[in-house]
Amino acid sequence: MHLENDPRNPCVGCGPLNPRGLQLKFEKVGEEVRSTLPVRPEWQGWPGLLHSGVLYIAMLETANWTVYGLKDRVGLPVGTSALELKRRTRVGDIVQLTGRHVASRTGPFIIEVTASDSGGSGLARLEREYEFPRRAEFVRRMGYGTLPAELEEVVPP
Repeated sequence: MHLENDPRNPCVGCGPLNPRGLQLKFEKVGEEVRSTLPVRPEWQGWPGLLHSGVLYIAMLETANWTVYGLKDRVGLPVGTSALELKRRTRVGDIVQLTGRHVASRTGPFIIEVTASDSGGSGLARLEREYEFPRRAEFVRRMGYGTLPAELEEVVPP
């Protein structure tokens, strides 16, 4: 199931109309959320290789959309692991991104994101933790004066 994105969303990771962004699109498949990242030449770090910071952004975005896909609302990120980079990705490759819920314990909701090449070989991994505060607390902790219109439907009162 394709996850809809607000066209007004300016996000560098998933903003559909952001001309300099990654423009990631997401789909829910069972209990996972998936996306693909075709590695463009302008995202190089070392010559011919994807900059790990771009991969990190794509993986953070996948974590955020996994929360949305599984809980039908956004969460407040409260912790993110380091990027566990297994190997580099070449310009022209297609990175497969997969997010899944791995734990809730008594605290944060934890999402694991993996990146793999088109053959399924692992490239990278990270975990991101979320909390789900009510709207007023979300607005305060994000530093907004008021909740942006684009988030009205995904942050409960």
